[in-house]
Amino acid sequence: MKNTVGLALQKQNRIVTPDGQDERAMLSALAATLRMRDAETQGHSERVVKFSLVLGRELGLNPAQMKSLEHGSLLHDIGKIGVPDSILRKPGSLTTAEWIRMREHPLLGMQILSGVDFLKGASFVVAQHHERWDGKGYPFGIRGKEIDRNARIFAVADAFDAMTSSRVYNIAKTFEAASAELRRTAGQQFDPEVVEAFVRIPREEWINCMNGG
Repeated sequence: MKNTVGLALQKQNRIVTPDGQDERAMLSALAATLRMRDAETQGHSERVVKFSLVLGRELGLNPAQMKSLEHGSLLHDIGKIGVPDSILRKPGSLTTAEWIRMREHPLLGMQILSGVDFLKGASFVVAQHHERWDGKGYPFGIRGKEIDRNARIFAVADAFDAMTSSRVYNIAKTFEAASAELRRTAGQQFDPEVVEAFVRIPREEWINCMNGG
């Protein structure tokens, strides 16, 4: 896939570092591009950013780490703009070949963000958000602390949102059921430290976040 975003931000082989205003404009443009491809993205992205930052604060991330976590959470599925509509918007189950193509989206996302200096940290979340603590994830099959810490944080936030959101293929779980599932799969799918942080945060704070607070 041709990295048009990265190429557009390069001049004479030098990486361009945008100022704060340009950063916000670029983030908005990338997020808007993804929304055009996937209608469910907007609400999901807003929620997972919020959930991720709550977990990041609980885990004591510094401001730079929090910023990378925010950007990575917002753009985690940016690689889906390189997935054909016939797969991305297919109403039924994917075939094996289609599923293999869909699983390429973390790598496509990493390619899209490459060369964008201020998104370097975010690109780890984009590339690794489907990795698992036990090494059974994709696209790299890395495990444990080999996985970027922000990607491990995001994975918990993403799973929590998936479980508590109503979708065509999913009936929303209660907070209690979602929390129990995260605890059950800690040490398998998820980083136990991140799940412990999730459990420490009061239920009321999570409910408030789920309700848009």
